[in-house]
Amino acid sequence: MVTTTSSSLSIAKQCTRRQVPTYCGEVFEIKKGDSSSASSERRPSVTFGQVEVREYGLTLGDNPSCSNGPPLTLDWSYHNMVYLPLTDEPEGCFGNIRHKDCKNKNKMGISEQRRIELLLELGHTHEEIMQAELMKLKHQLLRQRTLGNLKSAQKESIKLLFDRVHKKYAARKARHSDKTI
Repeated sequence: MVTTTSSSLSIAKQCTRRQVPTYCGEVFEIKKGDSSSASSERRPSVTFGQVEVREYGLTLGDNPSCSNGPPLTLDWSYHNMVYLPLTDEPEGCFGNIRHKDCKNKNKMGISEQRRIELLLELGHTHEEIMQAELMKLKHQLLRQRTLGNLKSAQKESIKLLFDRVHKKYAARKARHSDKTI
């Protein structure tokens, strides 16, 4: 069997399923069977040698699909870049993340309280966090209206939703200012 190796070749491939272009760096190896072999013709195969892992920061987001609390999003800048070799571990295993953990949404999500703590640690103010959550609620309601799901009874409770968010952040801000004094 003849093996052709291109381990140092790196390809930047644009992912076409997203609106914002994303580039994935890949290192691969191509193996081809010996054409003089009497066995049936084998198709070329591709194996991957390593994965580039980047650690991105978090910032205040604007995703209206966030079910409760302020939305988080990844920051544009990244902190670390690590190259990890791929191993022959079972499919679905990578580092300390296991495939079964990805199915449990409780392990993958961040609680509302933790998101608020993270945003405060990152330097966002209570006012910014409250405004982001109010914008999220507004966009959720606009989506419901677009889909025709907003009934008249729900329209009456919209003001209560916005008032509840204002009260929640006023109380958090008061508690936070009491702790710093």
